[in-house]
Amino acid sequence: MKTVVIFIFACVFASPLSVAKLQLDIEQNNARVHIERTAANKVKSSKQAAKMVKQRYGGKVLSVKGMKDKSGYRVKLLKKDGHIISVYVNAKTGKIQG
Repeated sequence: MKTVVIFIFACVFASPLSVAKLQLDIEQNNARVHIERTAANKVKSSKQAAKMVKQRYGGKVLSVKGMKDKSGYRVKLLKKDGHIISVYVNAKTGKIQG
């Protein structure tokens, strides 16, 4: 009987702490997995690169070319003011240069 009472007591008082710790562990693991996935390859397609450039500069995407070594994408864009720009999107970091 003592064992049952101790078990129930432990379950009632330890559960909130255990659940909170478990949730924290899960959140930390999810964050770690997210960082590993995004670090591996942040920009996965020419369509994604085009969308990123269009969001930053506006205008119309004229062309997107992937680099032969798969390091990134060259995006040519017609801006609203009539200027044509060409920028490079790094596939690993997602940085836009140019």
